[in-house]
Amino acid sequence: MINLIKKVIKQKSLMRTNSLIYAFLAVGFGETIGQVLLLGELIINFQGNELSLGIIFGCWLFTTALGSYGLGRLVDRFKPRLYHFVFTQILYFLILPAQILLARNLNFLLGLKPGETTGILPIFYSSLILLAPLCMLNGFQFTLGCRLLVGAKEDEGPDRAVSVGKIYVAEASGSVMGGVIFTYLLIHYLKPLEIAFISGVINLLAGFIILRLWNIISQWNFISRSQGMPEKQVIPTLRDMPAIFLLTTIVLLSTLTAYLWFSGNLQNLHHLSRSWQWRGEEFLLDKDSYYGNITITRRDSQMNLYKSGLFLFSTPHPDVVFLEELSHFPLLSHPSPQRVLLLGGGVGGLLDEILKHPVEELGYVEVDPLLIELVRKEISPAVFSDSRLNLIFSDGRVFVKEEAKKEQIKYDVIIMNLPPPSTLNLNRFYTQEFFQKIQALINRSGIFAFTLPSSEAYMGPEMVKLNRCIYETLRSTFPVVKIIPGEFSVFMVSTNANIDQPSSPILNPETIKERFKERNLETRLLTPPYLDYKLSPERAERLLAPLLKDEEAEINQEFRPVASFYQLALWNVMFYPTLRGFFDWVSGLRLWWLLFPLFLIGGLILLLRFISRLNGKVRTEGPSPSSIIWAIFTTGLGGMSIGMLVLLTFQTLEGNLYQKIGVLIASFMLGLVLGGTVTTRTLPHLKKVANTFSLIEFSILFYSLTLPFLLFLAGKLDGDAPLIFLNCFTGFLVGAEFPLASSILLKRKDKIVRVAGSLYAYDLWGAILGAVLTSVFFIPLLGVRETPLVVGMTKMVSLLLLSTDFKGKSFFNKARL
Repeated sequence: MINLIKKVIKQKSLMRTNSLIYAFLAVGFGETIGQVLLLGELIINFQGNELSLGIIFGCWLFTTALGSYGLGRLVDRFKPRLYHFVFTQILYFLILPAQILLARNLNFLLGLKPGETTGILPIFYSSLILLAPLCMLNGFQFTLGCRLLVGAKEDEGPDRAVSVGKIYVAEASGSVMGGVIFTYLLIHYLKPLEIAFISGVINLLAGFIILRLWNIISQWNFISRSQGMPEKQVIPTLRDMPAIFLLTTIVLLSTLTAYLWFSGNLQNLHHLSRSWQWRGEEFLLDKDSYYGNITITRRDSQMNLYKSGLFLFSTPHPDVVFLEELSHFPLLSHPSPQRVLLLGGGVGGLLDEILKHPVEELGYVEVDPLLIELVRKEISPAVFSDSRLNLIFSDGRVFVKEEAKKEQIKYDVIIMNLPPPSTLNLNRFYTQEFFQKIQALINRSGIFAFTLPSSEAYMGPEMVKLNRCIYETLRSTFPVVKIIPGEFSVFMVSTNANIDQPSSPILNPETIKERFKERNLETRLLTPPYLDYKLSPERAERLLAPLLKDEEAEINQEFRPVASFYQLALWNVMFYPTLRGFFDWVSGLRLWWLLFPLFLIGGLILLLRFISRLNGKVRTEGPSPSSIIWAIFTTGLGGMSIGMLVLLTFQTLEGNLYQKIGVLIASFMLGLVLGGTVTTRTLPHLKKVANTFSLIEFSILFYSLTLPFLLFLAGKLDGDAPLIFLNCFTGFLVGAEFPLASSILLKRKDKIVRVAGSLYAYDLWGAILGAVLTSVFFIPLLGVRETPLVVGMTKMVSLLLLSTDFKGKSFFNKARL
């Protein structure tokens, strides 16, 4: 009888383990879905550049770490833990839709009008408040899951370490599935609220599985019959009421979701909540694509179009000054513009202005087909019926790169209508490498034109630096560079002196006026008197004086996108002028600056360790907790930094990051799964865990030092497979280290709650620092070549700390765990 009962209990334990693994697949799936959905909502509110995205992502990681480290320490107070874990899955179902609805009210709560930008502090505290409930819940679930899987084996080190590894791998596997399914399926057919409810129902079903009511009742009956007990004595008692309550709640919430879905009320809720986001304007429609959210609103008789919260244009009263100057100045500067290419931003009226000239062919490159579809259907269908217009759906940079290889295709005028280089994605169009491809694409007398932010009254240092950076980058490629100053500067360049007065940075107004009259242009702003004013030599020399100083300026390059940092500094100073000195100081960042703080940290850790040993606190074996914590922290930082480097390289070379972002994230998480699985399965057989841990640390160091060469090699190979592989390998190294670190610390008899929660938190805090520093400072100012060396320096300090963990002999010779 005892053996039979043990067999039942063992079977129940196995079922509990499997159901918990399945549940954490759902947790990882839901975590990724929630992250992507809420990030998309916040981008609509804050029009994310690298800093705002870094702040949002940092808040996500910070609150997740807080849930793992802070709330995770309370896990042992929650009993029975299984019921509390299922309750957290029900909370996920309720919290995610509520956070989406709250996000759509943020603009109203912050007092912002639709499309209005804001500063760093509102982005920070609103993102922190919005993300905290779900993220802290996810962090708490990780620690609770580790404790649940261990069960009664709290004092058995190897089993505990394996349990942490299993949960880590299961959550990462769920994240892989979530990223791929969201990218290739959900985003194309469903609204964000619908996706949120589907993710919530998946977590509810996982909770249903983990409770296994049918299995519990069958085991009650089996054991009672085997002992000859009356059947009535196995009826569930009050102790079992929580399970019944949770199961009933799961069924009711799933039924409610089905009702909302099939009745159409979920669609109505989506439309209503979107209208909250655009208070002050009549919300008409919105759609999501690979490239972001597209929204159309109406205010009085004017229709406005936004892309991911960023205002694109309005009709029938567009920005006439911008449209006419950007289109007519470059076209009037060419004697006979027959073949014209427009890169982006044509649907707001720019196409109409260009087609007023006697062009024979106008190629319009637009990356998002959905944008053209909505404009053609809802706003302005007439322009697309012109036979001279050739629509090309492609990334602008990729199109230019491919067309430049075809020597027979040349353009007379190329106009680029894109936002300034506020992000790494946009910066690709303002680099020396891109300008060189443009040079190969235009005729010998061809002209290339675009705009940058400027000012008629006063140009601050940040605006001057941005304009000078692009001006010097153009001069490094083109022999002729002309600038028409104003509230925005129109930059025009040519491969030879076809624009009169090649030695002057301004145009000859007489030639422009003569062509204006010959072409009989119908314009609302551009008139001969306005041309005289705009092209006045005195006015131009006065406004261009700060840009034409004979001073050294940085050249903007693909793998050192310094212009994005200058644009970020310009954006920042609009809201926080007191930080101007900080951004000016940081702009001189050099790699050797980081040597002192890194080795200072290492020295302080060694000093504290030395003082501890003087006080008689001497360890007997293995690396110290401080060494392990520093290693995990820097692995989180390094993994995030290298991951962002791979994303930047992918964006620069392939140009379709938004289409493949799910694949890239999934490849990293897949590597995380593989690394965690390998070390988790080999952990019980390792005799020298600390040595294996040190080997992983050395591998990350070596990988970071060779990464610039690997990225260069990946750029020479066709396709995106090499970069996807590098991202997967990065995840493998990160995932392989976490179970080893858990095993080392658990060997010290620490509680699994403390170890799992703390390590997970330090990993995330390192990722926070890596996300912000790498995207905002390291990549723009140090470039792709030097940024991996930062990761290498952190790992040098880590290996230094590990090498000093000894008792009589070096750690590498002595450590045996």
